[in-house]
Amino acid sequence: MGIRQLRFAAWALLAWCALWPGLVSAQGVDRSLRVVVNKENKLASLTTDDLTRIFLGKKTLWDSGTRIVPVMPEEESAPGELFLSGTLKKSVSQFRAYWKRLLFSGGGAVPKVFRNHDQLLDFVARQPGAIGVVEASAVDDRVKVLDISN
Repeated sequence: MGIRQLRFAAWALLAWCALWPGLVSAQGVDRSLRVVVNKENKLASLTTDDLTRIFLGKKTLWDSGTRIVPVMPEEESAPGELFLSGTLKKSVSQFRAYWKRLLFSGGGAVPKVFRNHDQLLDFVARQPGAIGVVEASAVDDRVKVLDISN
């Protein structure tokens, strides 16, 4: 590799690093997605770690004692894949294999999956313990948006 190619590679790497924060927010959830809960939920924020634990079945109760019911878009939809890869750090196949192993060992309840955001928002609005991931553009006043921090 010549000096010219090395310089180009270095500049390309610097440019990529400069753009990376704009692609995924510092909070661990892509900027095009929102985490929503039922309006009755007293929670205002959640850590990325807690969000991951919820969607992997490791955290099952809110502090109030209410059972957590995680819901998400279809795994193979654009928002579903974005959430899985960006926040949970799993591919669709890894996520499904994880839940198959967990269910085979007798643990957990797989997050409910919805084909469209309107159904997902309706479910979260009706279910006190629900938490969902939805496209930011779909959020309306039926649900409460949580702040996600590291």
